[in-house]
Amino acid sequence: MRPKGTVLFDDTLNVHPVADDAKKRQRQKQEELRAKREARANRPVPNYITYAFLFPNYDPTTGKGGPSPLPKCKRCGEATLHPQEHHTCEGFKPMFVEHDEPWRERWEARREMIREAKRNGTLYDENESGDYCEGEDDDWVGCEDDDCEDDGDPMWE
Repeated sequence: MRPKGTVLFDDTLNVHPVADDAKKRQRQKQEELRAKREARANRPVPNYITYAFLFPNYDPTTGKGGPSPLPKCKRCGEATLHPQEHHTCEGFKPMFVEHDEPWRERWEARREMIREAKRNGTLYDENESGDYCEGEDDDWVGCEDDDCEDDGDPMWE
């Protein structure tokens, strides 16, 4: 039996070569793992993972089992969600255009002109027979359908 308290190897004075090599390998492994984690975090996730509820039977190895009509994004409504791709949504896009103030002013002016024409009795009544359209001299004259143009009137059909 060896006596207690005897120092066999003092690592404060000399570095053991095996321990030093093990520490270097451990640092390298930690750096590799850190780099892999960062690469995985920065990589976009495919749609079959992000939207798993849309692709319940999809098999990424074969590429089969997805829905036959590919789904569209519920938020933007434009993008088709392919299983292997990553969809970056730009956000909600309104279906109808919000009009600006000049458009509203033109709309109100047109409506007021129609109201005035109804009061004066010069507006064409839909119950009357015959095709009429507005002529160049602002009198109501008969014309063909080809002669009528869309002059920006929102009520024009």
